[in-house]
Amino acid sequence: MRPLTRRAATATAVTALMLGAATALAAPASAVGSTACTKNVADYTAWTSTTVHLRNGPSTSYTSLGLLRTDTKITVACYAKSGTWAHIKVRSGVNSGKTGWISAYYISVPMQLD
Repeated sequence: MRPLTRRAATATAVTALMLGAATALAAPASAVGSTACTKNVADYTAWTSTTVHLRNGPSTSYTSLGLLRTDTKITVACYAKSGTWAHIKVRSGVNSGKTGWISAYYISVPMQLD
């Protein structure tokens, strides 16, 4: 192999290795806080109606931060994506104190009696 060809092959191999390493080290979908909110609400207390993943963003493509069991007490701060995802703070259970996102379909609100 001629010296110039060898250098080009080496440069190509090094570039491929560097790009592969960068891809392998890329982080999963980054966390999304309340900035994704499209509808703010006055914080209210609710509970989960089933076991649900607490996620770091308003979609199932985001990383799970843990499981919330049925009847976990939460505080709802806001909604995103036309009200289908809620940004919450966990108030009971092993994930108490964590904030994240859950599907709004799994939120149970107590009935208000007048």
